[in-house]
Amino acid sequence: MPREGESLSIKGRFFTPAGIVEGVLRAENGRIVEISKEEKGENILSFDRPGFVILPGLIDMHVHLRDELLSYKEDFTSGTSAAAAGGFVLVVDMPNTKPPVNSLSRLEERERLASEKALVDYGLYVGVGSIEGAERLSLGLKVFMTSDYYSDKRGETIRALKYAEQKKMLVIAHAENPKLYQDIGLGMGGTPEAEAEAVKEICAQGLKRLHITHLSSRAGLEALKDATCDTCPHYLLLGGQRLGPFAKVHPSIKRKEDSEALLQAIKEGKIHAITSDHAPHLPEEKEDPITSPGGFPGLETTLPLLLTMVNQGILSLEEVVKLCSTNPARILGLRDFGSIEPGKFCSLTVVDLDKEGEIRAEEFHSKSKFSPFEGWKVKGRPVATIVRGKPVMLEGKILGKPGWGRNVKVWTSP
Repeated sequence: MPREGESLSIKGRFFTPAGIVEGVLRAENGRIVEISKEEKGENILSFDRPGFVILPGLIDMHVHLRDELLSYKEDFTSGTSAAAAGGFVLVVDMPNTKPPVNSLSRLEERERLASEKALVDYGLYVGVGSIEGAERLSLGLKVFMTSDYYSDKRGETIRALKYAEQKKMLVIAHAENPKLYQDIGLGMGGTPEAEAEAVKEICAQGLKRLHITHLSSRAGLEALKDATCDTCPHYLLLGGQRLGPFAKVHPSIKRKEDSEALLQAIKEGKIHAITSDHAPHLPEEKEDPITSPGGFPGLETTLPLLLTMVNQGILSLEEVVKLCSTNPARILGLRDFGSIEPGKFCSLTVVDLDKEGEIRAEEFHSKSKFSPFEGWKVKGRPVATIVRGKPVMLEGKILGKPGWGRNVKVWTSP
């Protein structure tokens, strides 16, 4: 395997801005130099097989990697191993950790942990608090409106939003008004109205860089104005189904017509990204439908589910690349990612569109061994994850070592 600073050549079919290009990609010092017909160098990886396509590395803008006091659920090593197994070259970690990441000093500690443990590249969000200086290490401010905006922290939240706007930070919002929750059979959960009301309120703040995360309803979509947004596979695929506690999540999974509206919004370009909302817990923590925490692991199911939708003709491969690579890179302000072009990082996701299988949580690299998609048949799988010219996953085997991943906020082009 190539070491840092070595050259690497990769042979196969590349998904580029000009379309599918067959040839050999040459990378040096972790960056793409060219794609040509000529094989150069000693380190050659060949993915020249039927069904294989090499995509620009996938980015997940919304993951919870836990660690610290919640390391029994997940830590940076297990979480980024799951990311590598799922085809993601870059993940961005949410700040509702224990203790929370809501100050520069907490960000610095989070960065120290991640830099020692991460296998893939990462970004960090900061939560509402004393966030002065946080823009140095953080990709953005995360606002959990349920606990930040609709609470006695509202004044502090408004101050943080003003600071983020002044520093041109991305604001990523979990938009729900808990006053409009109702009993959904899994305890109190968000309604379409709860989402729409919060989307309307945060959009009214007039922020230049606002992103609404994990939209779950038609009403939320209709309330959106002057912001980017993402949704998740579970909101596209599970709407209207009878679901148990393993599928409990915030926002809640809603009606079939909401899933249909979200999918139509993707086709119309109104949804800009897909995220996993990877939220690991232990299976025993999810057994009680009322007291169980929201969320489930998603890093190792997202791409197989999306590729299955490609094979079914529901999505195109171009849409998957746009939603999971190109647009997330643009929204996050990361010019070194998002496409296969000279000068960009050689961070790539290799997929086999023909590979069939079944989702089995017991095989996850995450510590969290359950899924609402348990037993689902899938067609299309990631077969390699390459981060800055280094393969960190090949054919399901994790090759990367803790410490290879880097904070993209401090290590990429301005």
